[in-house]
Amino acid sequence: MLATGDLQEFLDRVGAEPDAVFAYPTETVYGLGCRITSIAGLERICALKGREAVKGMIVLVASLEQARALAVIDERAAAILNRFWPGPLSVLLPARPGLPELLAPGGKIALRHSPLKEATAIVEALGPITSTSANPSGQPASVNFTEVLAYGLDVDAALDAGATPGGQPSTLIDLSGDAPVCLRPGPIAFDELAGL
Repeated sequence: MLATGDLQEFLDRVGAEPDAVFAYPTETVYGLGCRITSIAGLERICALKGREAVKGMIVLVASLEQARALAVIDERAAAILNRFWPGPLSVLLPARPGLPELLAPGGKIALRHSPLKEATAIVEALGPITSTSANPSGQPASVNFTEVLAYGLDVDAALDAGATPGGQPSTLIDLSGDAPVCLRPGPIAFDELAGL
């Protein structure tokens, strides 16, 4: 495994391997990622997490345009995303056809645009990636690089960006129906979202 604090070295390593699985920082905790086009990477993350694949994973994007390529985004959803992205808001939207079931169980996909420059740089270099916390299920999320390494997760590369802010995971709302539904409270209050 490559463990580095050098973003370019990290990008060179994960960019050279289409099925690479990696640990990287986000605005809340460290995440596990792979390209969303890598079925082998998606399956490996599920095995590392020790959880059922049917839960699905959040996908990080670097723009509303990337999000539109993966999900159906109506005017209401676009207004919410334009106001709160990039930021700690994950949204569940109707998935475009052809996405792997691991990413879009039940025809819905969860998307987020991280404000952290390292996460955005990774997505800009690789395209959309998965985002799930870098810890085995049932264990505390990793908020610093030492914790990522302590779990001994079998990843190809890990990017050390120091301590993350930790705290709450992103607010998760379902925008696939007639009215927004809060699935997980977080840093952005649901009241702020429901009024849009």
